[in-house]
Amino acid sequence: MLPGCLQKHSLFLNHAFMMFLCIINFDILRNLKESLLVTRMGAEIIPFIKLWVVTPSAFLFVFCYSFLANRLSKQHLFVFTIVPFLVWMPVFSLYLYPNLAELAPSSICQMMSDYLPDNLTLISGLLENWPLTILFACAELWGTGVLCTLFWSTVNDTSTVKSASREYPLLTLVGNSASLLSGPMILLLVRELTGHNDNGWQVSLIYLSMIFVVCGLIIIWLYYHSMTLAPSLSAPQKNHGDTATRLPLKSSFLFLAKCPYLRSIALIMLGYCIAINMAEVAWKSQLVRVYSTESEYSMLMGQLTFYTGLGCLLMAVVTMRLMRFGWRIAALGTPLLMVCTGIPFFLAVALSNSSWLPEALSAPMLLAGISIGTLCNVASKSAKYTLFDVTKEMAFVPLNNEQKLKGKASIELIVSRAGKSSSALVQQFLIVTLGSLTASMHWLASIFMIITIVWMVSVGALSKQYRRYGFIEKGFREKEEG
Repeated sequence: MLPGCLQKHSLFLNHAFMMFLCIINFDILRNLKESLLVTRMGAEIIPFIKLWVVTPSAFLFVFCYSFLANRLSKQHLFVFTIVPFLVWMPVFSLYLYPNLAELAPSSICQMMSDYLPDNLTLISGLLENWPLTILFACAELWGTGVLCTLFWSTVNDTSTVKSASREYPLLTLVGNSASLLSGPMILLLVRELTGHNDNGWQVSLIYLSMIFVVCGLIIIWLYYHSMTLAPSLSAPQKNHGDTATRLPLKSSFLFLAKCPYLRSIALIMLGYCIAINMAEVAWKSQLVRVYSTESEYSMLMGQLTFYTGLGCLLMAVVTMRLMRFGWRIAALGTPLLMVCTGIPFFLAVALSNSSWLPEALSAPMLLAGISIGTLCNVASKSAKYTLFDVTKEMAFVPLNNEQKLKGKASIELIVSRAGKSSSALVQQFLIVTLGSLTASMHWLASIFMIITIVWMVSVGALSKQYRRYGFIEKGFREKEEG
């Protein structure tokens, strides 16, 4: 057995490396889901797939997760959750993607297209490209189910409020540096293979899938290794009243609705998901007008992944600084950053498509809007993976086992999906009524602004409840020194 200080440092490094590998896999899935689907069907497909495919998948995931959590140990639950992803990726890259045309139910899709209105024919495209649709859902579930739920639940189980305020910013700094590796890796892999091989995109897809599987196996090994460093992870859970972890799924949702503290966390998550979805889908609808092929889009995403990694390093440092001023100040950083970068993006794109703008200025204004939107996307994601996640996870730390397990799973999977689904429903309505996302920019901007205001109000409400748990708002240093 290692001494206490060394054991704690070893556990931190173990968690950091787990997060590093989780984010590499997340970057691979995020790159592939957008490169394969958006370039084929346009960014307008995103609201449809998030509402009609990803949302039911998230509910199914939570049901299965809750079912298994009530019957398996934490160790087995972790493995049973990750293994399906590791099986799916090789099957997709080696069999499904090379045979997309043969696997497409063309007759059914043609029948659907004949009966559906023109603005809803995208739904038949989801069925026609069903392997790409499932890949998109897997990418979304890896981010919420594995990274946000499984990984952070493991970390929260071995943390206290005092240690979380000190270690979480550093953990996100180390973990999110993975994008500095995954971004250039994807970019160089796709560029080299597509430049020297007619079948290069297919080969690069296979390589990325193999990397995904290797990283996943290492994640499982690191989890089991962390149990030797933190005996509390492998200790059986005692079934004592409110610390039990065996509530049914329906009861856990009712518990979430009745707990004001968890309800405030849910509102913050809801605000982020709606705001980022409004800005990101609008940005991608303009981006695909310039980068229209799978390889071009994939290489661009690789570059943006690298820039997001750099942004995460910067935001991790900012997070450590802001935490000195208290939880509330740090939690307000993400919505304020999104407002400062999101509103100029919406204005620039709206101007580029306005009828009174001279035609000679339309294209430069569009490129300016895409550039500002890229800055908004990189800054928002960087803040989300560091500042937002740190403050959110710290809010879970003082809760008991029942609140952590069931409440966190419900918030991360159901509430986040409800936010993305509601925004997707609004976007679908705008696409059907106005024709495209480009024509809906002023509506998207208005919703974006309203939601961020609600988000900031929710941060203030949660901050008051956070203090009632006995934590000092003016700075965690005072509590540590006390």
